[in-house]
Amino acid sequence: MSALTALPGHAGQSYGFALEHNEGGRRISERLVLRIAPEGVRIAGTADVMRQARIMASLADTAVPVPSIKWLGDEPEWFGRPYFVAAFVTGDKLALGEHEFSASEQSRLARLTIATLAALHAVPWEPRRAVWGEPFALADEMARLDTLLDRPTLEPAMVGRAPLLREKMRASLPSTPRIGCVHGDLNWTNCLYENGALRAVIDWELAQIGAVLIDLGWICLFSDRLTWVNQDLIPRHAPEPDELVAIYRECANAPVSDADAAWFRAFACYRFGVITAFNVMLHRRGKRHDPMWEDIALTGPRFFERGLELLGKS
Repeated sequence: MSALTALPGHAGQSYGFALEHNEGGRRISERLVLRIAPEGVRIAGTADVMRQARIMASLADTAVPVPSIKWLGDEPEWFGRPYFVAAFVTGDKLALGEHEFSASEQSRLARLTIATLAALHAVPWEPRRAVWGEPFALADEMARLDTLLDRPTLEPAMVGRAPLLREKMRASLPSTPRIGCVHGDLNWTNCLYENGALRAVIDWELAQIGAVLIDLGWICLFSDRLTWVNQDLIPRHAPEPDELVAIYRECANAPVSDADAAWFRAFACYRFGVITAFNVMLHRRGKRHDPMWEDIALTGPRFFERGLELLGKS
């Protein structure tokens, strides 16, 4: 093993390395990724790296490109914590990447990404529920965010009009959303592109069985220039959210009403606004140092304002 390097990430410790071995009399070098569960936390939720590996492995025979899983386990003699090893996938990102994609490239790759999203939502989820878990209701999603929003340590300026948006969202909760496999954090930084192709969708910590339009609203949020104060955090040439919704309707061959599109876009604003307020609090109180949240904090209260605007339009 050689060339061990630390990789970025927030849900565990990740390392890239090269593994050399003999196969059929030939010397082979493979580039691999090791992800280890974070220290000092309960192995559950985003820290359950073995669940992430099993979810990726469950998609190996689908149209959704994921890194292939080589090994996973929780034997204490190796790292003292659960781990998995996956193939290293080369590629760049539309946002925050090293390669500057042209407008035409971004448009083409955005369409490919939405087609991949539709393919994920078409994957039969019932045979995979042992790995993915039982379906998660939207009301439970809202309740899970309550545990973050209702903390007295959050800064009032960051919370803004979140309680009003929450009230309006609960009053208009979609009653029968389409259920399927949900990535949970499919944005432009969790997709790797190379040579005009989407090579892999990564970071499956938030994957679940739930309302599939959560994913559509989420990627729309990271393309909505009317939301973000710091425009550098979204791709320069990403299609507008309305165009992404239209592409999804075409690729998924499934009805998405304007009201549902607006609700799930507003939910993405609410969800990320709450996550931002919580993580800014942790960062500023020295609980979890991460300067990235200071850049996102510029938009913090605006997430909730934008959510109210979207619900008003619907």
